[in-house]
Amino acid sequence: DVYPAMRVGDTVDIVGGILNGELDIGVVGARLPNRPIVQQKLLEDEMRLILPPAHRLSERAHITLEMLVGERFILRETGSGTLKSITESLKAIGRQLDDLHIVAELGSTEAVVSGVKSGVGLSIISPVAVSEELQAGTLVALPIEGIDLKRSFYLTHHKYRSLSPPAQAFRQYLLETYSP
Repeated sequence: DVYPAMRVGDTVDIVGGILNGELDIGVVGARLPNRPIVQQKLLEDEMRLILPPAHRLSERAHITLEMLVGERFILRETGSGTLKSITESLKAIGRQLDDLHIVAELGSTEAVVSGVKSGVGLSIISPVAVSEELQAGTLVALPIEGIDLKRSFYLTHHKYRSLSPPAQAFRQYLLETYSP
């Protein structure tokens, strides 16, 4: 008899909702230190280069970052865990976002996927987010050699507020279903 309401947003938006009491619990794609929240690793994922099947690189067995210089890129907006992960992964190999030819910064994964499908640019996102498109063959997901694009998702709630019984049950369900 519980009807949950779900809000989709970037990491900063979801954590903000938890902090101001709008949300009980969230799943986010980045750790945010120095906040009165508890974050527990829920699952790991590895992002991939996402491109249309007609793109010249889609048939390649190996993609390197150097092959992507000059390619148009679509990124998630500032505050998203995806963007934070990409930034940190590039930094770890001595590169930065400015090394990419960024043509758009969009506010949702769905908008990024739509942009990639329509040829606006390529992107780096989770294959889980485009699993239907990958199965249908409308998008291709390729690893990029030499860059670690692994990321974690974190179950997040307020450190000083008790979870309601339904939120506790949902938390437990997520942990039993997805936790490593």
